[in-house]
Amino acid sequence: MIQRIQTVFLFLAAIFAGILFFSPIASFAYGEGLMKLTIYGVENQVDAQQYFSGVYALPLLLMTIILVVLPMVIIFLYKKRELQYKLSSLNVFLNAILCGLIFLFYASNVQKTIAAESVSYLFGTYVPLINMVLSILAMRWIKKDIELIKSIDRLR
Repeated sequence: MIQRIQTVFLFLAAIFAGILFFSPIASFAYGEGLMKLTIYGVENQVDAQQYFSGVYALPLLLMTIILVVLPMVIIFLYKKRELQYKLSSLNVFLNAILCGLIFLFYASNVQKTIAAESVSYLFGTYVPLINMVLSILAMRWIKKDIELIKSIDRLR
């Protein structure tokens, strides 16, 4: 039963997580320069040189890959509703971790390191929050399916 409403929510969550590959997370203004934080690292917009790339941005990249793959896996586990519910709650938890990484670790560390005067949070910052809402909505509908199946089993 792939044609359920929670499938739509989970598919949208995977699409929004995929958007992180193309959109910047934050922008840092310092002096006469501008740096942007993406899941690949921090890039200077003036000379397009990469800073803090490689191992520094690896957790963001790995989390993004997991957040794209996990909702797709959840969609195809439609016969195992309890597992679907647990994996959806894991998806919410991983999105919360990604929010924490972005706000508490990466943005503050980059701002301190380059002595940025201002930080602008861009669309990529809000993608994990959107994914959390979509995953919670999917969990709600999965829970309704579980309750419906249990009520039908009681009637037998």
